Amino acid sequence: MKKIIFTLLFSTLVFSSPSFAKWIEVGKTVKGDTFYVDLERIRKHEGYVYYWMLNDLLKPQLGDLSIKYYRQVDCQLFRFKTLSYSFHKQPMGDGTGEVLPSTGVQKNWNYPSPDSMNESTLKKVCSN
Repeated sequence: MKKIIFTLLFSTLVFSSPSFAKWIEVGKTVKGDTFYVDLERIRKHEGYVYYWMLNDLLKPQLGDLSIKYYRQVDCQLFRFKTLSYSFHKQPMGDGTGEVLPSTGVQKNWNYPSPDSMNESTLKKVCSN
């Protein structure tokens, strides 16, 4: 019974679709791109925080209008890794996403620049 509950919980966390997310705006860049996080899907595991972020582009980049990121955060040291991301032809992560191969994800920790969208996002995620 415990194994069934664990399997169900694990598959819900791993395979839940961020397309049904409740995106909360974090801010806009000078270019007009808007960044969002899904505060309802934030997960904590072994001292790390995991969350979905969405970048809605004002102008298409290579035909894409939005990018979804799945990130791991170390709130103690205020750093992050991007575990996966996908490119979407429509705003707000709609449309079929082209997932970047695992060779394109970050293996090293990144520290957000002061006054950047990454810094604002990490503050929001770590304070939630």
